[in-house]
Amino acid sequence: MVPSVTHDRGIIQMIPALRSDNDRMPAWAGRWAFMLLAAYVLILPIAGTTALRNLLFFSLTALTAWAIARWRAGLYLPFAIPWLLYLAVALFSLLHAVAPRYSVSEIKHEILFGIVATLIASTWIRRIDDFERIALVLVAGSAGMGCWAIGQSIRDWTSNAAFDPARRGALLSGVGDYSTYIIVVVPFLLGLLWRRRHSRCASAAFAIILLLNLVGAVLSHNRAVFPALIAETAVMGFIGLRASGDWKRWRGTAAGGAVFAAVIAALFLYQIVSRSDANPDTDTLNRDPRITIWHSAIDNIRNSPWTGAGFGREVFSHVSPRMLQTSIQFWHAHNVVLNKGVQMGIPGMLAFLLLLMAAARAVWLPRGTGLDDSRAGILSACGIALIVGLLVKNMTDDFFVRDQGYMTWVLLGGLASSLHALGGARAKQ
Repeated sequence: MVPSVTHDRGIIQMIPALRSDNDRMPAWAGRWAFMLLAAYVLILPIAGTTALRNLLFFSLTALTAWAIARWRAGLYLPFAIPWLLYLAVALFSLLHAVAPRYSVSEIKHEILFGIVATLIASTWIRRIDDFERIALVLVAGSAGMGCWAIGQSIRDWTSNAAFDPARRGALLSGVGDYSTYIIVVVPFLLGLLWRRRHSRCASAAFAIILLLNLVGAVLSHNRAVFPALIAETAVMGFIGLRASGDWKRWRGTAAGGAVFAAVIAALFLYQIVSRSDANPDTDTLNRDPRITIWHSAIDNIRNSPWTGAGFGREVFSHVSPRMLQTSIQFWHAHNVVLNKGVQMGIPGMLAFLLLLMAAARAVWLPRGTGLDDSRAGILSACGIALIVGLLVKNMTDDFFVRDQGYMTWVLLGGLASSLHALGGARAKQ
């Protein structure tokens, strides 16, 4: 029995242990935190897992509260003031909410849970090593999602199943959610590919996973995913070149990035043509109904510029019922910034953009800071690219909610916290 116990302990020791800023934290608590957070990252993009997501989320919340009470773990909430300002504007919009109960529920799910997700990640992830492990879990999960999306598409093709946007995407996650998930994954996939470029096995594995994500993007039939991927690639290339300052060193990488962007542009054109051929009445760019939706959203903002009509995407269908009568897909403004304007007026739009700017500032490593750690620099670029990519992707829709919102805040919170701790450690040296 002794060898078995020793073997079991050896396996347990292999599980990474997240650590807060308190050395009194036992290793078992950190291991539980890693397992719960890793499982949460894997489960979030999968449809039909609400109960399991909630179990993991509230288990992490309880473990964090226990760590604070028992071992006095230090709480750290990046971009706290913008979060609170965003919350205050959302609460103020309730004064003129057209559906108060719905808006209160949405504030709870989108803002309060988003703050808790940021707080959990930033409290437990205080080292670049730990964040990179979570990023690896995210990337590994995307490989499974890509394989499932391909298998599902083959099954639908062989059975002559009709195209259903709600079913498309990996594990029935839907076109919009799955394509947004790809936007979340790809910056960290590119960063890890660059980090492991000298290892043939690792670089080949990441290249295959990248291919799976691109194929998944095509199979999603979503168009906006490709301009967002191009934007993310350009941002990472620009930040890398700016940090290095050596154009000759980056010529090969820039050429590779240009080829990758050209491939994505070609896929974008293919998606446009295939969508137009399949449904010429609505899927051609000059007949896109979003133009009409945006005009209606702008009119709503003009009618209530300071308070909006209450928090939550469905508010648009209450203030523009004629759009919903045109199509059941027109229940929100199909633009993340305009949605915030309809919900909270101009203050809501500004508060949302300020929150994203604060998140970008929290993960930004300016030149001359002395933070020359290659992982820190690469992951910082990944965080900036993620924010830009999400904005580009959600200019024609709004999937920066629920699972993709929580995933984003976990990643940005953990990255901001680990970079903040790294800067503090360097300052003490």
